[in-house]
Amino acid sequence: MDGVTEQSTAGKTGRTGRRLLFRVVLSMAVGAGLVLGWTWAYESGFLKSWLDSTSMSTFLLLVLVGLPLALVSSLVLAGPVLRIFGVRPVWPIILLGPIVLGIGLYFKVHEPAMAWFTNRHHAEALLAAVAYGLVGLFTFKRV
Repeated sequence: MDGVTEQSTAGKTGRTGRRLLFRVVLSMAVGAGLVLGWTWAYESGFLKSWLDSTSMSTFLLLVLVGLPLALVSSLVLAGPVLRIFGVRPVWPIILLGPIVLGIGLYFKVHEPAMAWFTNRHHAEALLAAVAYGLVGLFTFKRV
């Protein structure tokens, strides 16, 4: 009887480990994808030319209205992607991921990695992947 219990416990541990790994890797991909998507939108021309031509009042409007809209749209994009692939719960990742990313950007923890990339946005995407992955790791609940 003990052998059956050990096998079933080992099977549950293996499934839990795979679920955790999947959660972390998918969270990392979503975080990096969001940063790369916003970077692409900026670098494609429209956002860059518009931001370069803004006055200070328009810039403040962008920060007060545009930035929150960008965060909300990122939440709206990230949540369904994670849910479609079976990541539960999603809310800690989509709410805490941007906060951890912002803290990392504020403290410039991605700057040592900038030597590895030709574009600073790729280092920021790496930081986003780490931030979202850490949130996915630390908010994992065993079922």
